[in-house]
Amino acid sequence: MSLNKETEALTGPSTKPCPPWLDERLYPFESRYVEIDGNRVHYVDEGTGPTILFLHSGPAWSFIYRNFIVGLRDRFRCVALDYPGFGLSTAREGYGFTLAEHSETVEKFITRLDLSEVTMMVHDSGGPIGLGVAIRRPDLFEALILTDTFGWPLGDYPSVVRMLKFVSGPVFGPLSQTFNLLPWTVANFAARRRRLSKAERAAYKEAFPTRASRRWILTLFRDLYAQEDYMREVEQGLKQHLKDLPVLLMYGENDPARRAGFMSRFEEIFPHHRSVVIEGEMHFPHEGAPEEMIAAIRDWWPGKGSSR
Repeated sequence: MSLNKETEALTGPSTKPCPPWLDERLYPFESRYVEIDGNRVHYVDEGTGPTILFLHSGPAWSFIYRNFIVGLRDRFRCVALDYPGFGLSTAREGYGFTLAEHSETVEKFITRLDLSEVTMMVHDSGGPIGLGVAIRRPDLFEALILTDTFGWPLGDYPSVVRMLKFVSGPVFGPLSQTFNLLPWTVANFAARRRRLSKAERAAYKEAFPTRASRRWILTLFRDLYAQEDYMREVEQGLKQHLKDLPVLLMYGENDPARRAGFMSRFEEIFPHHRSVVIEGEMHFPHEGAPEEMIAAIRDWWPGKGSSR
């Protein structure tokens, strides 16, 4: 029995629902589901080889990694999940959509699928979520791919905190819930080198159809600056348990996170890093230059410990 078939036996039969807003040509994967603490977690599991686990950002879902999965599944086992309440996953009643809960769900997901020697690729809020798992279970991880993210409290970055407070606050927050502003912004302005197609824009916007589903994004944004103890534990864990891992850093050239110094701070934490700056892109180079990022991963993999 193949590894993916074994996983299917553990997690139940695979189904492939296709919401009317999702173009299967853009997302040509078999949808799988596993129940974790009452949440129905959707994921895709494509290809064979070393495992890459993809963790998405707040106003997104596993759709953001569609090009990476297609471009890497000939060489890697590509696993990408949606957090409860995001994408095609559903959350149980009482789920709080917090940073810590998402991180615990990802940890249980990894255990449930019996993943090991994992290379984890994260973006934005997916960083604190996934790095929280990695500091608790460093034995599960072989390497990290960190894109436009962070792993420490944001007290030293008042401009970033102000932005997060504004986005999740009492003025912008209700407007975002009513008009789906955060996914709309990603759909229309994430990529700089190209414009997303109508079908691609729909996949971002329609994944959050209700005010409640849009509120869950705001909860996650709020936790990024409010959960200082959690983020302090992440930073300490990176330095104590993960600093020797090979790391690929990829940030958009004009990403405010890079300009704030997030990329250089990771370079100090991880001596075995390789840094790639995606020219002309901002916070979502995954949409503007996926081919370039995929090529960087394939080039980095054979000698993961080397720096450039």
